[in-house]
Amino acid sequence: MNKLVFLVMMLFGIFLRADEAKLPEDSIYNIKSNWSNQNGDAITLDSLRGQNVIMTMVYTGCAHACPMTIAKVQEIEKALVQADIKNYKLVLASFDSVKDTPRVLKDYMKKRKISEDHWVFLSTAKDSVARELAVSLGISYKAIGDGDFSHSNVISYLDSRGVVKSKIESLTADITPLVASVKKEGL
Repeated sequence: MNKLVFLVMMLFGIFLRADEAKLPEDSIYNIKSNWSNQNGDAITLDSLRGQNVIMTMVYTGCAHACPMTIAKVQEIEKALVQADIKNYKLVLASFDSVKDTPRVLKDYMKKRKISEDHWVFLSTAKDSVARELAVSLGISYKAIGDGDFSHSNVISYLDSRGVVKSKIESLTADITPLVASVKKEGL
């Protein structure tokens, strides 16, 4: 009898774990595209699961808005550190699928003195992959010639299951509500 109870409990536990692995429909981690990080390692978005993620899209050839976006993400990081939140990633995906190779992203990080402790830069060789993520994050962009892009500046907070819980849609926006969302959802 004890073996039967044990077996039933084991099966029930397996089913619970399988259900926990299921992602909500609106999770960005449902996107199955392949990316490369700044070190050239293959990565899927799902590999970020289980962490607080601040995510946006930029391109390294941008002279104005993207450096300001990165500065805004750095401001968010300072607030996370002050709130004693340790389980986070700051993910910047490039929408320049032609120029922003892993090597370019790595050099860009070195130039801007961005640490790999919590920061991840992503690149893809396919515009369709970048476009899919952009649409999911509510970011619009368009190539305007000479390697430049017109683009929106959205920074999103994704919870541990990849669901957008908060976002700022302007580089002048107050980060307080986004950081409060991380604290509320935080791990």
